[in-house]
Amino acid sequence: MRRRVSDLTNPGWAIAAAVGVLLLVGLACIYVTDTHYARGHDGPVNALKQLIRIAMGLGVAWVVLRIGYQEIARYAYLIFLGALLLLIPLLIARVAHTTFGGLTAPRNGAYRWIHLPGFPIQPSECMKVAYVLALAWYLRYRKNYRRFRGLLWPVVFSFLPLGLILLEPDLGTALLILPVLLTMLFLAGARMRHLLVIVLLGVAAMPLAWHQIKGYQRARVTAVLLQSERLRRAVIRHPQAFRHLATRRQAVEWAASSGYQLVHSKNALGSGGLWGYGWGRGVYVQSGLLPDRHNDFVFALIGHQWGFVGCLVVLIAYVVIVAAGLRIASATTDPFGRLLAVGVVALITVQVIINVGMTVGLLPITGMTLPFVSYGGSSLLSNFAALALLISVSQRKPFLLATRPFEYAKRKTEPAVWGEEPARVPVAPPAR
Repeated sequence: MRRRVSDLTNPGWAIAAAVGVLLLVGLACIYVTDTHYARGHDGPVNALKQLIRIAMGLGVAWVVLRIGYQEIARYAYLIFLGALLLLIPLLIARVAHTTFGGLTAPRNGAYRWIHLPGFPIQPSECMKVAYVLALAWYLRYRKNYRRFRGLLWPVVFSFLPLGLILLEPDLGTALLILPVLLTMLFLAGARMRHLLVIVLLGVAAMPLAWHQIKGYQRARVTAVLLQSERLRRAVIRHPQAFRHLATRRQAVEWAASSGYQLVHSKNALGSGGLWGYGWGRGVYVQSGLLPDRHNDFVFALIGHQWGFVGCLVVLIAYVVIVAAGLRIASATTDPFGRLLAVGVVALITVQVIINVGMTVGLLPITGMTLPFVSYGGSSLLSNFAALALLISVSQRKPFLLATRPFEYAKRKTEPAVWGEEPARVPVAPPAR
């Protein structure tokens, strides 16, 4: 009886319910964009593809839960190495300008996909889960993170996939690595001042990175800054003073070029008001004014159709996932399980912050999908695998047997089942 109550109150059920809400919202958005894109053609092709990918994601989650996170942890480094090896062909393809017979053909100038028949794979998405798994396994029992020197190997461990992902280039996925690293290091016992030094070093390196990134990536950053009409006027009047930030032409043509997606994203989101236009209604549903509205900018489409209330429902679903994940992390007595749970929570949280932030114009457009809502294959499967690992932590004995601090000192005798007397434990007589 107590086991059943424990199962029903397990945080995994809350995570599953929240994911179900997000999947339904995502399918509704993908379906209406399909309907208006494919009038008189093949119908809702993307919605059917997404349904197939959801089924695949559920299959991946089932396999992870059947195996269990403790068994998977034994192969954490091998999984990480496999994810790294998947990134190598993309690096070779970019440097040598080869496509390996079409397997690594670029999209929009970026080498991010391995085009397998029927299902392209994005290795950087596989790396997200592999990185959290391997880092949690590495940090689980070490105690030297209270010293700055002890942070060297985790940082080196993180910059290897970070560098390969940036070379694709995939700025969105690369932005996930450092927040996850800092969160897991803090939980492992690193001092706040040491982590602050790492952050400050990263900030100090930003001017160098600015001159190393591609022109279109700089344009995405300047598009956010040029939202200010005052700054646009300053660039137009004093182009030499702002030559490292933006050109006069970029400032003049901002709304029709680099700022186009941002302008229409904010218009779609804001025009929905409190309740929105309704499902399948509104100018941004019935036209193609907003590019990628079923993918990167699906949050703007949610606000356009269901208004502030719809956006709030989606955000509450993510809060439920985060709260349940933190509950799992705080309750388990397994050091690896705790690190893994916090890493997965950080992974989901940062993805949501980046996607919503770029939708409302607070962050550059990076191509980050909204977990379980946006149209996609690799990202959906990787997020299913991540949450399956999180739920697996809650299903193992370290979670079920965890107690609050000093509970043994204050514990009172309780019946095993309501209405029954507790079993009497025989006490051995004292030795003479």
